Amino acid sequence: MQGIDLAEPAGQGTDLARRSALHRGVVLALCLGLAGLPAACSGTAASTETQAVRLVVPDANIREPSDPCSGARAFRYAHPEAAYEVVADGDVLAAGALPEGQAEKAFSIDLGSDRQPTVCVMSLEVPASVDLAGAELMIGDHGPVPIEPNPALDDVPEAVLR
Repeated sequence: MQGIDLAEPAGQGTDLARRSALHRGVVLALCLGLAGLPAACSGTAASTETQAVRLVVPDANIREPSDPCSGARAFRYAHPEAAYEVVADGDVLAAGALPEGQAEKAFSIDLGSDRQPTVCVMSLEVPASVDLAGAELMIGDHGPVPIEPNPALDDVPEAVLR
């Protein structure tokens, strides 16, 4: 196998050979890196699975359903980036920051307007391994709020602020 002499003046053949060698090196590095990817990821797949906890903020704020929202009025503390914890028996099971919510109609009747009373609903992602039976939600120093299955939504875990 003939090596490439990098000290040679750059001619067409030498330049092409350098590019080919560089290309083969990049391809080889990518192939080796990707070959190890399944092994590297196999241990983390289970730890990245999550379950959603539905946080309902019943602020009855007037806005269009599906608008982005955060808690209003007495629930101003329930805003994006506010710290939350899921706790049970004094143990912190999960923690994070509240995401932006999405407005949903507060009533199932048509009020004849795009803007109407809504609730703000946020989806909190917690590890799937967390058992939510008996768990409660704390937002900053507010709470605890029980997390309970909502039978109207196929038992989706839900916390409703009061």
